[in-house]
Amino acid sequence: MKTILYAAIACLFMLVQGIAIPAQAPQAFALEGESLNSDKPPEALSDDDPNNPCPPSYIKLVSPRAAAVGATVSLQGWRFGKDAGQVIFPNGVSAKIISWRYQNIDVEVPAGAVSGNITVITACGSENKKGAGSYFNVMGGAAKAK
Repeated sequence: MKTILYAAIACLFMLVQGIAIPAQAPQAFALEGESLNSDKPPEALSDDDPNNPCPPSYIKLVSPRAAAVGATVSLQGWRFGKDAGQVIFPNGVSAKIISWRYQNIDVEVPAGAVSGNITVITACGSENKKGAGSYFNVMGGAAKAK
């Protein structure tokens, strides 16, 4: 009997705790350059760090993941900034910027590009961290970056 009473009290306590702790309210708005339906990268995204006024960008996705020279490729991610910087393909080849937005950059795959991690250098000079999201495969017989 005591066991049932203790279980009932424990259930009531958990129920009260669940009601007393409000659920996280959904975000009702997005700050400039943010998206309501995007995941945050692994590291914090605060641009308010006085020790780092130019935090590194983060490439979440390159789309398509493979294309030939001259094709348009979209880089999606965070902290690209409002002013255009540079997009560098492996081998140090700069891409032609088609459009530059906070979370999306469209570029043309340049002649001489090779497969490997793409680098974004923002207007303030920071470089993205290399990761799986920045890998791109150049189609058409291009060599792989060393």
